Amino acid sequence: MSYDEFDLDSILADFAEDKNAQTPEESAEAPVQEPYTEEAPADEAAYETDYEQPYEEAPADEGYEEAPYEDDGYEDEPEKPARRFALFSRKKRKAKDEDDFEEDNPYEEPEEPEDPEPVHIPLGLRLLVNLLLMGLLCLGLWWSLNNLHPVGVAAMPRPTAAPVVTAPPVVTEAPAPTETPVSDPETPEVTPEPTPEPTPEPIHYYIPEDAVVAPAPDQNAFGSIPVDQADRVLDIIQQARDSGLLREDEEVVFDPNANFYTGLYAEEIKYYIDDSILTILWKEDIDGRCCSFVEVKVRDGSQFRRKLADDTFGSYNYYVASELAASTNCVVAMNADYYAFRDFGIVAYNRELYRFNTSTYTGNYKKYNCFDTLFVTADGDFLYKELLEENTEDSIRQWMAENDVVFSLAFGPILVRDGQAQVVSWYPAGEVDTAYSRAGIGVKDKLHYLFMTVNHGSNAANCTVNKMAEFFERKGVITAYGLDGGQTSEIVWQGVPYNHVDWASERIVSDIIYFASAVGSTREGG
Repeated sequence: MSYDEFDLDSILADFAEDKNAQTPEESAEAPVQEPYTEEAPADEAAYETDYEQPYEEAPADEGYEEAPYEDDGYEDEPEKPARRFALFSRKKRKAKDEDDFEEDNPYEEPEEPEDPEPVHIPLGLRLLVNLLLMGLLCLGLWWSLNNLHPVGVAAMPRPTAAPVVTAPPVVTEAPAPTETPVSDPETPEVTPEPTPEPTPEPIHYYIPEDAVVAPAPDQNAFGSIPVDQADRVLDIIQQARDSGLLREDEEVVFDPNANFYTGLYAEEIKYYIDDSILTILWKEDIDGRCCSFVEVKVRDGSQFRRKLADDTFGSYNYYVASELAASTNCVVAMNADYYAFRDFGIVAYNRELYRFNTSTYTGNYKKYNCFDTLFVTADGDFLYKELLEENTEDSIRQWMAENDVVFSLAFGPILVRDGQAQVVSWYPAGEVDTAYSRAGIGVKDKLHYLFMTVNHGSNAANCTVNKMAEFFERKGVITAYGLDGGQTSEIVWQGVPYNHVDWASERIVSDIIYFASAVGSTREGG
């Protein structure tokens, strides 16, 4: 017996059971322990432990018959105290209760599930499935041999089997095999060109003609470059080409190798560029004169505009050019003809004809035709009604409607025509032969313009009309037109004069012309 199998409590319980099985005589002879009372003698020697007390035979119960003694083969063991016997009895009862519980609540092991019986597939069905799979495999192999062959190798012709028919038998001839043309290995394969992605529709920038304020320019698009780093302006110009604002073959006026003006009132090169307008400003020394230039390229003719004081023809209010410019959100502005100072020429504004004076000026000149008048169309083109050209008010209105004229400028003269400078000997305005500060506007290309003022020089007087025409011709413009000069001649950039105005003081005027950004303003549907 191992140590784990040894159970002292079980042995004691068995012993108690055997003890209970004794005969009545043996039970009667067992001494009975007297209970402990407090009346025991005070002598300490009288106190004995429970197991040292003498046992007395208990009186036999009446009617009890003594069973014959049977020798069980075990020797009598010394009797234990009754208190220990009670402990053995409790242990036995507990063990018996556990046995009774197990009999009343038998534990049953869970039955393991039986394995399902295998599904039996008939032999015929399995053969049929195998035949179908073999047929599909053969069909795929046949298709591969007929279609997946190298390029340029002809497929072998295959005769068509005769169909099986019922009696009487009919012999069907197989059709003639068709030959697959063999490609020429020396002929290069033609790879189809990829379909180009559709070009997005261009944005049609446009500022409504009746708008008195243009879209505000982006202040981050303004910049300046020192004249000794003029090559950097070419990067700005390239941006305009990349965006499609400038054509790749379109020439510009700006030259990084120009003789930039560095004397009194010198300025850095200025620029503005967004998707609708390119503007470059610089000062150049030409024949000892300080010439201020503004090169402008726009997307739409509506970006070239005219501003009257109070937006009203005949207003009695006058403002300096910088004030008028600030009220328009323009990118750059310039003085115009100062129409309110005189009553010459033909004045149109917002498609309306406001001045056509047929009274005589002098000799054959009438007030309406004593000037070369510049008309600007909705497309930004320049048209002229020249000095002494006869017209009537009705004919002018009709001509304006036919040519989509938006406004006019009445000063002059025409400085450049078809790329050639014009020589003027007399003109009723502007004192053409006297050296004054001058202002004018020219056209380099379609929607491509050039402002110029000549305000002062280092070693020479300002400029005559013919000299200014020469300067415009040198810049390669197609046409150019003179504007009011003297103290009126002024270019406004970011709210202040860019050129040096005579006597360093702006003159109040009745009108300006200006260029504006059209970003944020488009045609309907564009």
